[in-house]
Amino acid sequence: MRVSTAPVRPEVQERLRLSRLEAETLQERDIRCPTCGFRIQRVYSDATGHLSVKCQKCKNVHILNLAYFRRIRRSGWDKR
Repeated sequence: MRVSTAPVRPEVQERLRLSRLEAETLQERDIRCPTCGFRIQRVYSDATGHLSVKCQKCKNVHILNLAYFRRIRRSGWDKR
């Protein structure tokens, strides 16, 4: 079976191009399953909010707040 796609309109192509340019400066991070550690999804550093995901490995469904799954890197942090 052959799947045909409709041609993308010029204004949609422009939005896709702008999105790609904006994402070049962002860092990507992996969201891992809290149960088994399998990589569920990859998001950019500016992603916020809640996400409903199903792990393909353990089949658990999780609702994740992306703010809780950030990794904070402290550079130059000293114990005082």
